[in-house]
Amino acid sequence: MASGNVTRQPPPPRVFVDVDVQRDFCEEAGALYVKGSPNALFRRLTEHAVAHGIPIVGSVDSHAWDAWEFASNDVPAPEGDKPGFPDHCVKGTPGWLKVEGTLPPRFRFLPNVERAPIDAAVRELATGTIHAVYFEKEVYSLFANPLAEGFLRELAAALGGAPELVVYGVATDYCVRSAALGLARRGYRTTLLTDAVAGITEAGVAAALSEMQAAGVTLTTSSALLR
Repeated sequence: MASGNVTRQPPPPRVFVDVDVQRDFCEEAGALYVKGSPNALFRRLTEHAVAHGIPIVGSVDSHAWDAWEFASNDVPAPEGDKPGFPDHCVKGTPGWLKVEGTLPPRFRFLPNVERAPIDAAVRELATGTIHAVYFEKEVYSLFANPLAEGFLRELAAALGGAPELVVYGVATDYCVRSAALGLARRGYRTTLLTDAVAGITEAGVAAALSEMQAAGVTLTTSSALLR
């Protein structure tokens, strides 16, 4: 006869993944504003993470004044076509900053470099000494920063393995898509909050959501988390 005492497994640790929640993307006056950016929800998610001890791993677009993708200069693209974007997220400018209320009290930024010590930051984030770590990048994917791969692997191990990575931010059909697919294809349990993202075009968003689902990303809403 089966015992009535059922041992329940604790839920996997959770990590929030904040993708490019910056003023140039999320505010109407921004250089590359994503219409419908849910900034109030981004603030709620940050507050929830801090209150419940959920680590935040984020990305920030971080350019120099002469970035190759800007239309304002003739710096050639390293490969492919030059997109000709307006100047945006130039490090140190108001547009580069995170949206007000989405930067927790204790955080670190990791530069877009080939090698840098990460062990201390992993330990700080895993133990709650800091609330967030943000990776600077120049192109769409979080993993464009060479430090991100090893950092996430070490963080998962420090948290006890197999965390759920909860993704939100902008833009759904560009950097959010790249982050979620990058996580899922590396074997991470990945969830996307569909009400905590905004995209450029309806067709692009629909295609991105379909691609993410096909890659194993779970689609849900913030109401499932913010209780």
